[in-house]
Amino acid sequence: MGFGSCHYRGAACRSAVMKPGRPKRTRLRASGRTVKRKRPELSAEDRQELEGRLGYTFRTVEWLNRALTHPSLIDNYDGDAQFSNQRLEFLGDRVLGLIMAEVLIAKFPSEREGYLTRIFHQLVSGEACAEVGDAMGLRQFLFFDASMEKNKRGSYDKSVADAVEAIVAAIYRDGGLEAARAFISRHWIMELVDREISQQNPKTRLSDWCGANRAPYATYDIIERSGPDHEPVFLVEARVEGRGSAQDKGRSRQEAEMAAADRLLRDLIRNAG
Repeated sequence: MGFGSCHYRGAACRSAVMKPGRPKRTRLRASGRTVKRKRPELSAEDRQELEGRLGYTFRTVEWLNRALTHPSLIDNYDGDAQFSNQRLEFLGDRVLGLIMAEVLIAKFPSEREGYLTRIFHQLVSGEACAEVGDAMGLRQFLFFDASMEKNKRGSYDKSVADAVEAIVAAIYRDGGLEAARAFISRHWIMELVDREISQQNPKTRLSDWCGANRAPYATYDIIERSGPDHEPVFLVEARVEGRGSAQDKGRSRQEAEMAAADRLLRDLIRNAG
């Protein structure tokens, strides 16, 4: 008889091999039983504090309470999806996308779709939403069960990101599109848009500028290589034929090319007024 085998039959054998129990919420769902509790809601003090951070006062506070309710509590309400923020998150993602697309179209009237798409996806990403939520200290206002207390990975907190999208939808349902636009403009537009642009690779930004202005794409040439082999210094020239050129240095060819591209792009934008 090999180790772990069983010659018994029926209940005796089944009891010999213990299976791990299912989580409590799964057991309750399978049995048809639920634990009903009072629906989570902010205290008057917390509501005032959070609305001040949001920059929006709800006419119907139920929208806000629902936006803050994580789906980990759904079994407390007979599995009714109306009482968690999942459906609002779904709607908020679309509202955020629409408004952000409008902002980028207005801010960059000459840029091509590829350029706008790159920035758009960064601005509506879960990471961006989590950053917005962190800035307003949103996690302390969320309703979730104990298993979600540590649902945070590095700088990305999915619970917060989802709640931010849900809040966008809650504001939209409570106050309309203009209210949602004002909220997004307050917490996203000025800082995040400008930062995403500045963090792009200068060579990519220069290529986007060339495409938008129907100019030849930039070329890069090493003008000089100096310094010892273990610490070389490259001098590179970036050139857009018929528009201009610029030179800059770097400790590698790639670094020098990016520096030259950044310098040339600044010159092109300044000369264009």
